[in-house]
Amino acid sequence: MDINIVAIAQSFFRALAASSFFHFIKILAGFIVAILLVADILLLSKRIRGDWKVAFYGAKVPDLKKSKYAEKWEKIKKNAESQNMPKAKISMIEADQMLGEILGKVGYGGKDTGERLATVKPGQLIGLEDAIQSHDIFKKIVRNSGYDIGFVEIQAALGGYEKVFRGLELLD
Repeated sequence: MDINIVAIAQSFFRALAASSFFHFIKILAGFIVAILLVADILLLSKRIRGDWKVAFYGAKVPDLKKSKYAEKWEKIKKNAESQNMPKAKISMIEADQMLGEILGKVGYGGKDTGERLATVKPGQLIGLEDAIQSHDIFKKIVRNSGYDIGFVEIQAALGGYEKVFRGLELLD
């Protein structure tokens, strides 16, 4: 005696699909989906009523002119690549000031770049650790004008700043 399990399963599911119980389940599922859709729309509209950038990014993101900062960054890199140590040190100072300005516009409090970096929580900015190391090198240069630093170290420190700028999508 051969038992065709597939045929039995098919007939069971056909009978279930034709039953009034299954019809009730389909209607109930439709109502639940409609209610969830309305709830999602209401929640999104409530969230967007405030600042749309907060709604989509999760935090207030100011309108930063990408072209302005890209231009400024190119000048900083050009000065750092020159084989003139005073210009390279000045490029470090300018990069640190640029980072401080951007952090202030993004909403981190403090009177200077160091204080603003201290208010940033880990994970809030891409390249935060590298920027902190770069800021430490900046402080050594500013506190001691005779601080012995090489061009390679300056390039590496500027790379730390650049990671933050790229993370904020200010550079391509």
